[in-house]
Amino acid sequence: MDETDKMEKKINYKKLYVTKHKGIHYYPKTIPKERDPLPQILLLLISFGLFLCDYFTDSKPFSTVVFLYSSASLFSIFLQYFYRLVLISEESKHLISRYNGSIMNALNDSIFHFNKRIVPMLLISFTYNLWYVLVYDWDFGEVSKKSLILCVPSVYFVSKVLKISDCPLNDSLWVAEDNGLDYGSGMAYSFFHGYLNLLLPKTGREDKNLKEFMQDYESKNQIAFNVYKLFILIPESMTCPVSLENEDSSLQESSSLEEKVITVAGVQNRVYKNAVYKIISENGDRTYVVAEYATPLKTFKEVCNSNVPHSDYYNKLKKDIILQFYITLNGVLEDTGLNQFCELVYFKDTYIDSNGELRYHDVGKIIQARIKELRKKK
Repeated sequence: MDETDKMEKKINYKKLYVTKHKGIHYYPKTIPKERDPLPQILLLLISFGLFLCDYFTDSKPFSTVVFLYSSASLFSIFLQYFYRLVLISEESKHLISRYNGSIMNALNDSIFHFNKRIVPMLLISFTYNLWYVLVYDWDFGEVSKKSLILCVPSVYFVSKVLKISDCPLNDSLWVAEDNGLDYGSGMAYSFFHGYLNLLLPKTGREDKNLKEFMQDYESKNQIAFNVYKLFILIPESMTCPVSLENEDSSLQESSSLEEKVITVAGVQNRVYKNAVYKIISENGDRTYVVAEYATPLKTFKEVCNSNVPHSDYYNKLKKDIILQFYITLNGVLEDTGLNQFCELVYFKDTYIDSNGELRYHDVGKIIQARIKELRKKK
């Protein structure tokens, strides 16, 4: 028995994975666990300590010191809502695309959104200040520099613990920062590295890229593609049917490109293949394309429609998340040079007909319009 085998025998394998006992999770040392609320508790204690320090080192009565801190709390809340009001100046340009054309929806996501955590702070501060003004008629004396130095961080720490800046608009802006940590960017990277990066370049047994597979299909079926690209469809509604055809579609399923076989993540000989469609124009001309929906959107839509803890949050921000999916995926394709084999089509897929019913645009005509645009660029 060699040294490696001896070491293996000494390992307690139960300590290598996360376990749950009586509702409590136990983690190996190298796996991060959920954070405790210790920092928030410390910040509240520090804030209270600063308040006591101010009171015991000042000649002002207790009621006046409380008035100073409650006024500062109200002012911090006012500044937050004034900041949101400034943000509305930009959001007014996006009413149709983000707020269904309603200014009230924009206001509800910003100025009229009250974080439940700040309601007690707001009510207590306002009530106390009103009482103080009625009793003391604004007489709180001069505010020393020392009081300001202690008051400002105290109120700031409380505002951070209460998260007074939380609102759907700020969440939307965070997603738009393109930091790569949002759901949309995560979907894009997973879709690229787990699918497109395996499918488009030379990988697998055949060692062919997408263009070569399409050329083989042309030779075998005596047809011609207008462009050697895979069209990835990103519908605004996230509706991704099994087939691109619908009742009014000019698209018809043809067949599939040659299979690509790759072993991935322990799955032996995983098969990848892409569907070929023909677009029949009004004059009978046929345009052959390789196209499919962006499958992560189908999963994301199911998450939004399910009753999971974060479904409401995702529903509120789904337009921002889809936008980041498109922007991130487009950027990765350009950076890797694989945009020569792939074309993203982010489009409005639904409309309301004259009878008030929801209908879907003809995907074939949308792809045809994009092909014409691509050929003009050449």
